[in-house]
Amino acid sequence: MRYQYQSQGFKNDFYGIKNNFNTTPVFLIIIINILIYLITNNEWSIHQTFGISNTNFKIWQPVTYMFLHGGLTHLFFNMFLLWMFGSRLQTIWGPIKFISYYLITGIGAGVLIYIFSDAVTIGASGAIMAILFAYGYIYPNQILFLWFVPMKAKYAILILIFLEISQELARNPGDNISHIGHLGGMLIGFLYLKFGYQILKYLPFVKIRKVYSKNKNIPINNIDDILDKLKIEGWDGLSEQEKSILFQESKKRNQEDRHIN
Repeated sequence: MRYQYQSQGFKNDFYGIKNNFNTTPVFLIIIINILIYLITNNEWSIHQTFGISNTNFKIWQPVTYMFLHGGLTHLFFNMFLLWMFGSRLQTIWGPIKFISYYLITGIGAGVLIYIFSDAVTIGASGAIMAILFAYGYIYPNQILFLWFVPMKAKYAILILIFLEISQELARNPGDNISHIGHLGGMLIGFLYLKFGYQILKYLPFVKIRKVYSKNKNIPINNIDDILDKLKIEGWDGLSEQEKSILFQESKKRNQEDRHIN
């Protein structure tokens, strides 16, 4: 059977990923965060000015707080999660979609921090948690390891949401993590992914691409989409309609190949 699908995912699998150096959004965000950390030297006075503070609020704080971190560990884990989950999202969205999502969710989380928190808050965690949520939203059946336990991404995200809510309600005095920021990032991410196209329909970077069409006469590109999904989520991750589409397409191409020597 001869398949000539044109999806980039399958081209990478069979021909390898090109080694050309490309400056990606994830790479740029990581470099910017590292440089700002080195320049600011973790100065508290800078955190008070550019971190979110409801007692000394400035209009730029919902943007600048995302690029400040309280230590190397804080910086490392945020950037590691950005690289781990953001790399795939930037591939399917492209740079404009990805950067827009990152900034909008981070700023939205910052506004919620200003409303509901009374401490100076810094860090990219709101945007990072939005990235994690988007990954689970788009790849719900992808297997992740949460505390070394394998589970589907959708269940891992639900557990994280439950833990963030419970920790926020516990109000532990020794807890200096902004759970409001984490939850806010996921909430803004959900609203963006679910309703963003209806609200901002004239902005092309908001719409999430459908995986398949209900039309039986689907174009070949949709077959590629289903094959990419099969590669990522496995057979069980496909809907019955997607399985049927692949089966019918396979039968059709098998019949065509019978006439090829």
